[in-house]
Amino acid sequence: MKFNRFIRYTSVFLALLAAGLAGGCTGDDNKSSSSSPSSATEQSEQSEKEKESSVKADVSEEESQESEEESIPEISDPTPDNEGETVNGIFVYNDVAYELFYGSEDMAKYYAETISDIKTALGDGIKVYNVVVPTHVGVDLPAKFDDLCEPQDVYLNTIVSSYTSDVIGINVYDKLMHHRDEYLYFNSDHHWTALAAYYAYEEFAKAAGIEPVKLSELNEEKIEGYSGSLAYDTGLETLKEDYVTYYTSDDDIDCTKYDEDGENPEDYMLIHDYASGVNSYGVFLGGDTPLLVTKNENGNGKKIAVVKESYGNAFSPFIAYTYSEAHFIDFRYVNFDLKSYLEENGIDEVIFINNSMASATDARCEELSNLVKS
Repeated sequence: MKFNRFIRYTSVFLALLAAGLAGGCTGDDNKSSSSSPSSATEQSEQSEKEKESSVKADVSEEESQESEEESIPEISDPTPDNEGETVNGIFVYNDVAYELFYGSEDMAKYYAETISDIKTALGDGIKVYNVVVPTHVGVDLPAKFDDLCEPQDVYLNTIVSSYTSDVIGINVYDKLMHHRDEYLYFNSDHHWTALAAYYAYEEFAKAAGIEPVKLSELNEEKIEGYSGSLAYDTGLETLKEDYVTYYTSDDDIDCTKYDEDGENPEDYMLIHDYASGVNSYGVFLGGDTPLLVTKNENGNGKKIAVVKESYGNAFSPFIAYTYSEAHFIDFRYVNFDLKSYLEENGIDEVIFINNSMASATDARCEELSNLVKS
């Protein structure tokens, strides 16, 4: 990297030298009879300063980009001779379980088409955001396993580049990669952690032009002794034990649960702090529920709908802490028409959030399509 910079700086010097010589000749050829030698020299010096400043700015920008690329943490491999094992279709390496990913380019385009068609059905008055979350295997498995399954960065880039222009795609892959040495995914479960969800929420806030709540403004809590879905799927008791961190707000947030038809309201909780054991991920929204609506008197004055599957559960509290009114819709379990629901509730923003495995599944895409067909 240092050698490349040396070459670049040398090229810059030679370019400036050549530009100076050429500039001198041009100045002499085009100098009018009223121009003094001193004014021509000053103009030439000023021109060279502007060129040098411009080149330095370009170099600085390149160095900034290089710095950002270099800031992606390396994943250490303490057992380079360990090839891992596959147990009941789950890859296990160093007592951590990973779901393998097989999403194709065609599936990426199909998912993007599905979201784009929903946007068309909802009409111009609804702003649509979409987030597809990479799964564990796509973020922090050592590089020697790159050929184990399809690369999720390529898959996610295909999705984002395949939307119609009226869909606002948010690619959180780079953000998560820059934090890949942190506790972003569980060792024994297929979900992400609240910390990973917060990083995705920050990217959404940036795209939506809203002020995100800061983690330092929230209360951090932890549930110890979590053993999740992949421990069950593999039957292994040797997987590294997990814990579930969740964040609560001091705001008084009203939460109401509805059935699959959007009816029969009942008081509910956003955070279920009694969750434990294999159900610890259920601390977020109490698990998978068809429809939850939160109201926050200290919110930003806006309304939004979050259309999600279970990955969206850990993401949803941050939205509830931000928006004055938020509607959390699990598209797998509702029967109502999404467009009618948005109109009846005065909602003009929707964010779809799914993990990459869900986006690469025909059944999930069909369920999404059914939101605007009933």
